[in-house]
Amino acid sequence: MRHYLKSVLITVATFYVSISLINTINFSHDPKNILLFLGGLWIISQIVNPIFSLVLLPVNLLTFGLISFLLNVAFVFALLNFLPGFSVSPYYFPGAIIQGVIFPPVPLNQIETVLLFSATITILHKVLHIVFE
Repeated sequence: MRHYLKSVLITVATFYVSISLINTINFSHDPKNILLFLGGLWIISQIVNPIFSLVLLPVNLLTFGLISFLLNVAFVFALLNFLPGFSVSPYYFPGAIIQGVIFPPVPLNQIETVLLFSATITILHKVLHIVFE
């Protein structure tokens, strides 16, 4: 029971941080849309991803876990088509200077924003899973 509660909290934290970082994701402030997204993300992380990782173990080892990223991308694209209030707008990264390293401004279209959103979800979920498990 503790494992499932911990995984739900990790999923919610991942969702919150991802939405905060990429603010062009819109759920139309409908709690049903947010709960459907969280439920789908949790099911992917707890049921679908382990099955795909086991079945495609050689591919997963060669690509360093790319399977979970591809599952998240497919999930977000599926929700774009089937969830009425869910939308992704183009994102403009304004650039940053972090300890002398300059990151230039980058405009991203809708597909690149979905890829960035999925990568953020995948990386944060893996890091939080490692930290708290």
